[in-house]
Amino acid sequence: MTLPASWQHYRRNFSLWTVETAAWVFATAFIDSTTVLPVLVLALSDSPFLASLIISIRYGGQTLPQLLAAALVSGRPTRKAFYVRVAIPGRLLLLWPAALLLFGAPSPSLTVTAILLAYLAFWVSEGLSIVPWTDMLGKTVPPTRRGRLFALMHIIGGVLGIAAGFLVRGLLEHPGFAFPRAYGVIFLLAIGGLAISTLALALLREPPSPPTEERYSAWALVKDIPNLLRGSAPFRLLVLVQALFGFAVMPAPLYILYASGLLRAAPAAGAAPGVGIFLAIQTGGMIVGNALLGHLADRRGNRLLLRALALLHALVPLCAVLAGLIAGEAAPAWRVYLLFAPTFFGYGALLGSTWMGVTNYLLEIAPEHDRPAYIAVTNALNLPAIVLPMVGGLALTAVGYTPIFLLAAAVLLGAFFLTRALPEPRAGGRAGEEETAPA
Repeated sequence: MTLPASWQHYRRNFSLWTVETAAWVFATAFIDSTTVLPVLVLALSDSPFLASLIISIRYGGQTLPQLLAAALVSGRPTRKAFYVRVAIPGRLLLLWPAALLLFGAPSPSLTVTAILLAYLAFWVSEGLSIVPWTDMLGKTVPPTRRGRLFALMHIIGGVLGIAAGFLVRGLLEHPGFAFPRAYGVIFLLAIGGLAISTLALALLREPPSPPTEERYSAWALVKDIPNLLRGSAPFRLLVLVQALFGFAVMPAPLYILYASGLLRAAPAAGAAPGVGIFLAIQTGGMIVGNALLGHLADRRGNRLLLRALALLHALVPLCAVLAGLIAGEAAPAWRVYLLFAPTFFGYGALLGSTWMGVTNYLLEIAPEHDRPAYIAVTNALNLPAIVLPMVGGLALTAVGYTPIFLLAAAVLLGAFFLTRALPEPRAGGRAGEEETAPA
């Protein structure tokens, strides 16, 4: 009996997917948009808005190019060559801020500009590669193995990410690296991890796409968005839930600014206080969250996972509010670390799991021949995650941290009640390939 396409070369591809994403998680920990880079940009610019812009750049670059990417890859028998061509240039451009941070720049504003532009280029290239990446995942990993794959690759990447957190702390506190040279080394470490990630995916064995797959143009996809939304109630609800999840991103870059501000008032706080420790805690949360929530997705389905994610997301900003109230303005450093640990641990636990839940639910409800279109439209409509961090950064000086955190918690609690309307795809018998696993 001929195996389904996703079971062909399964063991090899499963191993390569694990290496690819573990290396990517490790690499991007060094240029994390919620811990490392906001503190760096704030130190260079003294602007909370520019520090919050980092995460907007990430989500904007990651999502907006996907309609174009879906059009460019549609009708191609394979996606891997396209992925490699668009991913490499954006990753190499990170060498620009690395060089300025290592060897100096005429002014801090030039360094900030280089960081923002290179980070934008990096995430635009990642955005162009996400559609082929996700479609390759759908073709090479069976549905009942995706949850464990996501969990495993994030666990391994998370362990490496914890190591990255301590490396960041050691570099920032090393007397031989005056500010901002340590950040230049941090960027180089990120580039090295991304090189391993790119090589692993280049070695993947990808089966061809269905010959009947429709070709798209970017404009046709834009015009087809209303039809896709009208034609599938589960898809329409998923897009709305994901939009509300954007309120989890709004306060994300503010957590480290809030905690670091309290740490600076503590004695012997060190350079860039909290960055390495909170990065390690956040990555530890990612390990635990992906292990538990990935198992939940495989066993109980992605609808239940999305419900759990919405409720847990609402708790994270509430933890930050409580931490700030209890710590006060003159707390010792150990107390600040202890009180804010649940915030960073919780955000890390939900960060990868949210993407896992949305992506896996989408892969279950999207017709295979239209999968690139569904992937691109879902991510392109995730506008709140792009805009809301900038709104939070602008509002910070006017209203402070607590109102922003409480607003995010209230909206996310509303998302929890909305997820009740999501249907369970597995209840309809759309098992597909998962029923024919090899012996």
